[in-house]
Amino acid sequence: MMKNQNYPLYEVEHFNDLKELVNRSAEKYSEKTAFLFERKKETVSVSYRRFKSDVDALGSAFLHMGLHNGKVAVIGENSYEWILTYFAVVNSGNVIVPLDRELPASDIKNLINDSDAEIIVYSNAFSDVADYLKANSASIRHYVNMDIIPELLKHGEVQNENGNNPAIACEINNNALAAILYTSGTTGISKGVMLTHKGLARNAVGACQNISFPDSSLLILPLHHSFAFTAAVIMMMVTGTSVAINKSLKNVQSDIQKYKPRNILMVPLFIETFFKQIHAAAKRNDDIENLKRIAATAFGGNLATLATGGAPLDKKYIAGFRDIGITILEGYGITECSPVVSVNRNKYYRDGSIGQVLPCCEVKILDPDENGHGEICVKGDIVMLGYYKNEKATKEAFDGAWFKTGDIGYLDEDGFLYISGRKKNLIILSNGKNVYPEELEFALLNSIPYIKEVVVYADDNTIIAEVYLDTENEPGCASKLDGDILLFNQTQAPYKNIGKAVVRETEFPKTTTKKIKRQYG
Repeated sequence: MMKNQNYPLYEVEHFNDLKELVNRSAEKYSEKTAFLFERKKETVSVSYRRFKSDVDALGSAFLHMGLHNGKVAVIGENSYEWILTYFAVVNSGNVIVPLDRELPASDIKNLINDSDAEIIVYSNAFSDVADYLKANSASIRHYVNMDIIPELLKHGEVQNENGNNPAIACEINNNALAAILYTSGTTGISKGVMLTHKGLARNAVGACQNISFPDSSLLILPLHHSFAFTAAVIMMMVTGTSVAINKSLKNVQSDIQKYKPRNILMVPLFIETFFKQIHAAAKRNDDIENLKRIAATAFGGNLATLATGGAPLDKKYIAGFRDIGITILEGYGITECSPVVSVNRNKYYRDGSIGQVLPCCEVKILDPDENGHGEICVKGDIVMLGYYKNEKATKEAFDGAWFKTGDIGYLDEDGFLYISGRKKNLIILSNGKNVYPEELEFALLNSIPYIKEVVVYADDNTIIAEVYLDTENEPGCASKLDGDILLFNQTQAPYKNIGKAVVRETEFPKTTTKKIKRQYG
């Protein structure tokens, strides 16, 4: 924990929309590398100036295809073409619809039809999805394989050079719809979150005021996630950071070695895995005293900051990485808020917290209990317009101008935000006590190492832990479970005691973001 003092916000140039971002970054950073990626086994570098030219050209090509105030779906692995498509669409006055690449084709068709998308841009890896859509009455009228984007760029460049440059001339209404992102919640059906240019712009600037990611970054998170695009792309463009694009998770470690990033945004699971690998390597080489040197080698020698969110991370990993010279900054976000709401700062952080609220929004705790825990609500330009074609869900999500996140948390005296769990998962016992199942799940996973997955719920006023065990690495562990649960209960308040443990034979079903679907209990 840093000592209790406020650090000034970083000075960041504000912008009103994503078109202004592209134009300003081209002027300010010019020939500096914006994106790095591998193509045909060669490393390609695209400058900020070149990126603007490509955005303008592809935007003009889309407009000459007859796209006006329309919607474009995009699906594929992380790539320059994916990022280029996003900006070309929104900066030409149209709406982007990023699609989850792990969804089955039937679900993709449903989302496309729900969004009213007219064009789909897809990578070769999703040609079969395109074929399915063609055969199953999707709303698409133009199918654009990313392989033909170079041809579209040439067409757009010619049009722009001839003065027929509608994308360049397009004026952006920053309050208008820019993107529809479909949620992948642990319960219920997907809803189309409507985000604006202003919301995305304000969010990126606000995040950059709280934290600094200088020099270089490696993009690992899948681009269809709001956190990936806002934090790992838009934010980096605000500060002129060079972004290397990881196309496949199997290449993460080799890409870290190749591009030697100074900053990476990743999910907690990756952080835990890397930490364990570093310690295992040190133990194998009888070199436990030189973890810092081993970590520097593993991470390319330049890594200074890891930003993470989406799931709780044990403090031991935060402290462990700090000991080897790498700062972990935990944050909190939700797609409906563009998505970042709070983040720990480079020089002002509190382990266990999800950081301080960004200056671009306000947070209040709705109906706090005696301990200050209540629903986290957010207000500001970063909040969505609503759910696409779903007025009922939109109305239910707001308390006046305040968006109700559905997450339970509290603010401490220094403005650090903490999260306790999801409102819909809250267990209220007959004695009136509130139990946050996520808190117990986190504690169980860190107390009993052979528990791989767990869901806590209540049945007839009894707290139940349903678990999936690591019997492969620890045969016979099921026989120890009841005894270890009793020991665990001794570390908890009596009303939080696990009354029954249920062992399941298979992993829990999960969303495409690898979160457990909580339809149990």
